[in-house]
Amino acid sequence: MRKKLIKIFIINLVFFLSIHLVLASDNLAKKLSGKILLQVESVGEAYYINPTDLKKYYMGRPSDAFDLMRNFGLGIKHEELSGYLNSDFPERLTGKIMLDVENNGEAYYVYPDDLKGYYMGRPSDAFDIMKNFGLGITNENLNKISLGNAFAHTPSPTPSSTPAPMPSQQSEENNALYSAANTIRDGDVDKTLTYFIPELQKAVEYTMNFLDDDGLLTFGNILSSAKLSSSNDEEKIYITKVYFGLGGYEVEINFYVEKQDDGTWLISKI
Repeated sequence: MRKKLIKIFIINLVFFLSIHLVLASDNLAKKLSGKILLQVESVGEAYYINPTDLKKYYMGRPSDAFDLMRNFGLGIKHEELSGYLNSDFPERLTGKIMLDVENNGEAYYVYPDDLKGYYMGRPSDAFDIMKNFGLGITNENLNKISLGNAFAHTPSPTPSSTPAPMPSQQSEENNALYSAANTIRDGDVDKTLTYFIPELQKAVEYTMNFLDDDGLLTFGNILSSAKLSSSNDEEKIYITKVYFGLGGYEVEINFYVEKQDDGTWLISKI
């Protein structure tokens, strides 16, 4: 059973981290229309794919993201909006920002995966949308999508490749996942192993020794992009998605963090 777990772990990592993506830019942009993309091979910069022109727009800081997404807003009457909010939005509005023109221009983001409207009242709401709905994408694929004029620049280089921790990352169970991400990016094998159960440590060690610096960065960023999906007193499940252009699909990756007998929390399954 242990050998089987190790084999599955290694196969998954090699697949996720080594595959190269080759779709035409137009098809890729259509596939990702209305979504928010996170540049996982850098420091997690966020881009919004505008459904109208299928270009990417750099979202910058939460306040920038808030202004940008509202600037793309589409006016809608309050009664019609209320009806959609009580059910689902139609496909034609997927990924768009809807503005309630009869109620102070309140904004809602129509998330493509569930066609639900998510309120954007403040910059912090835009940040939550980026954090919760962002989809990881490689540099290679991101570069295939044209940059829109609204923010016709690339983000300034930062001195560190490690994203700043979010407030939700401070509890002990969260710390296992995000601390492992940081030590993986640093290439610190010994420290990384302390965040995994013994049954996975050999697989993790083998994988880290196998990957180059870019691979370690990607592996770490995939872990740190995972968001809490479900939890109880003994187990937390985190989910993230990474888009692969080969075949044009996105892969959902689950990370399980379990409470140990000594009260510590360790990554137990991928």
